[in-house]
Amino acid sequence: MIGRSKKIGIFASVGTDMKIEINKERIDYLLALYKMSENDLLSLLNESRKRSLEMDQINGDMIDLSLLKRIDKIFGEGLSFYQDFSLLSQNASNSIFFRKSKFGAELNRESIRIVHRFENLKQALDAYNKLSRLQIKSDIWNCTINDNPKEIAIKARAVFYPGNIKDARKFLVDFIGKCADHGIFVFEYIETWNKKEKTNIDGFYLESNMIVLKHHKHYKREIFTLAHELGHCFLGKEEVESVDMMSIDQRTEYNAVEKWCNDFAYQFIMGEDANMLVHIDKVDSVNDYYFDYITSLSSKMHISRLALFTRLYLDKKISYANYNKIRNELTEAYKIGQEQEKKKNVEKKYGISPKPIISPLFLRTMQHAYFKGVVNEDTFCLRLSIKSNKFEKVLWQ
Repeated sequence: MIGRSKKIGIFASVGTDMKIEINKERIDYLLALYKMSENDLLSLLNESRKRSLEMDQINGDMIDLSLLKRIDKIFGEGLSFYQDFSLLSQNASNSIFFRKSKFGAELNRESIRIVHRFENLKQALDAYNKLSRLQIKSDIWNCTINDNPKEIAIKARAVFYPGNIKDARKFLVDFIGKCADHGIFVFEYIETWNKKEKTNIDGFYLESNMIVLKHHKHYKREIFTLAHELGHCFLGKEEVESVDMMSIDQRTEYNAVEKWCNDFAYQFIMGEDANMLVHIDKVDSVNDYYFDYITSLSSKMHISRLALFTRLYLDKKISYANYNKIRNELTEAYKIGQEQEKKKNVEKKYGISPKPIISPLFLRTMQHAYFKGVVNEDTFCLRLSIKSNKFEKVLWQ
């Protein structure tokens, strides 16, 4: 158990530096969460410094305020976090990073920050629902990897599939709404185009009912990620991962859970149209790689061409050399589009970031918490990232 009972820390002036009293065990907690040592932290703090910091400057109960601000740039918790002397636990129940040691991607610091941020939000929402007596429980059925993912996907389509919606964003919005109808929170986070460090994940699932997606301008990738994470939800297997078709090579080996979730996602999105690829025998230059057909199928369904070619490769209908050639062409076209978009944003100087999709279940939770007196107007607006002049409209929608 971390922490001790004590009031918020105090400031003290020592020479020209402002010293602040902190709960050192809070830094220890973050180091454990991020799988970092004190030496790792010291190395990060000393980057681009002419005069190096010493270990005793970061491991005491009093610390320079300017140094604490540098520490918080790494962890992003806010200064009050380090002055809080309430108890924190490294028990498995407190974080996925204490429950699991290995993930579906080598997580960078920004990815860990994002996951931790949504863990904190999940804990807050659980508390709101308990205090306001709003009973939310996901009512999906439990599966195992021994279950046929295609059969589960067909069954899930009857409950979660939004229907024949051409617009990809509208499809995703309704898909999130279907998840909300069955007690599953789905959140979307957005990274600005000019952000220095970006997450290296596409999404994650936190037990027992939270899915988080990284926003993609091309919603097909986000739709596939949501379907994939829904598979994790059915299996009850937490994961933080990159669901990136571009990273597949000849040596790529999926574990049983990831293979099951990929198969589930593909069958869920494609439905009966999955049978179209089953009848394809061989894909090569003789039949022009079925490129026009794959393009038309991708346009019809909410799945990318790369995902379809990847399925053909996994089903051994196309050689790795041919698959890699097509993937490189699609990847290059995607990168050119990204660079053009980035150039437009630079020329505009102030690109307007899209707003994340709000789950109806999240909105309902906050509305209920406000009406029951659990949260005030400020907290309501802060959680939903809305301006105070939108409060009444959002409260009653």
